[in-house]
Amino acid sequence: MLEFLKKIFQNEEQEAKKAMEISLQSMGEWLNEKSKPLMEEVRQQTEEVLININDEVQRAIINVEVLENAKLQNPNIPFKAKQYMEGNRKAYVRVVNSFLGHMEINNKDYFYLVDFCKLFDELINDLNKGTFRSYTILQEFFANETSRIAHNLKNFDGLFKELKSALNDKEMVAVNKAMEKIQSLVSKTKQRINMAVDLKNAEADLNLANGEKDSIMAEIEKFNKSDEHNNFLRLSEERKNKAAAFYNDESQILQSFSVLERALRKYSHIAFEHEEIVLDYLKHPIETLANDKNFIILDILKNLEGMLQENKLQIDDKKKEKSTEEVKKFTREFLEQFLKKYFSFKAEMEETDRKIRLSGVPEKFRSFNKRLEDVNLRIEKNNEEAEKLKNDVIKMENSIANLKDDVENSVNDIFDEEVKVVI
Repeated sequence: MLEFLKKIFQNEEQEAKKAMEISLQSMGEWLNEKSKPLMEEVRQQTEEVLININDEVQRAIINVEVLENAKLQNPNIPFKAKQYMEGNRKAYVRVVNSFLGHMEINNKDYFYLVDFCKLFDELINDLNKGTFRSYTILQEFFANETSRIAHNLKNFDGLFKELKSALNDKEMVAVNKAMEKIQSLVSKTKQRINMAVDLKNAEADLNLANGEKDSIMAEIEKFNKSDEHNNFLRLSEERKNKAAAFYNDESQILQSFSVLERALRKYSHIAFEHEEIVLDYLKHPIETLANDKNFIILDILKNLEGMLQENKLQIDDKKKEKSTEEVKKFTREFLEQFLKKYFSFKAEMEETDRKIRLSGVPEKFRSFNKRLEDVNLRIEKNNEEAEKLKNDVIKMENSIANLKDDVENSVNDIFDEEVKVVI
């Protein structure tokens, strides 16, 4: 029974501890207030070290002045040696005074002092490197004076170790890290807001583009049902039928010249006066025939037939026989009838094409296709951007959740107090 009651009280205690909720905006101020006792303890320790540093600065200044004004124990050294000594003394004094000027610390802010400790390490290293030669030389002339300054510098090193130790108080470091996490959490929540706005804008742009596409598709559907489009389809079908009707006549001519190709090529090598037109017929039979107003082709074929019979073209009997049969098909009447059909077909096609162009339908379709292409590119781009932003928001949400847990755990570790950060 006693154990049961103890558990009840423990649960009530835990619930009371868990009840503290602090907004993220107030978290930094709360942590500052909570850590004031720690800060005061650190402040007292650092204040004591800073006083000792300032005292050491004053002692070092006096020792540098003593070195600067010190007389040689043996004034009878050579003039050049004296010049050598003076040059090194001035250089040493200048560098040490510059270092001491940096050691006068007036700002007692915690973070300033943390940064200054890092700066001290750089300054003391530079000083040691910059004075090694001149210090070694001056030891020969003013051993006591330079030793006292070296002792001052050694004391500085020890004092800054004390300062670092005071500043690096375990709990204070933990507080500062928690403060950095809070600042990072504030920054990330602002980023999340901006990212959410960007995501909404990207989704709005995507919806707008999809709406525009739907509108274009509706226009196309409506246009497809229009009299304008139906007339275009009728003209297109009419054009297709005319082309199909002429195809047989055209194929017959093309087939004949295909059969005669070998014989005509051999003929063109012999009959130089006809070479050019023969080659034109072999390349473009229909167009060349349409331009052959005097039917030169009939003379060519007549000559070809004679050469085939006389076997002047050296073609095997089978091909010679086929070529001869094909030549006989080409009469003036046959060619005139074909050309009549050809020119009639061409005129009809041109008229149909003119009507199609005047209908404006092809241009309308080009416009629809261009608009669809543009809107599809926008949809693709906006979709990619929206997906990327969604993933970024999810990553940011996870990062914020983890950082929020870190802040709460840090506060619990430092102050043994459970806090819930409200974002």
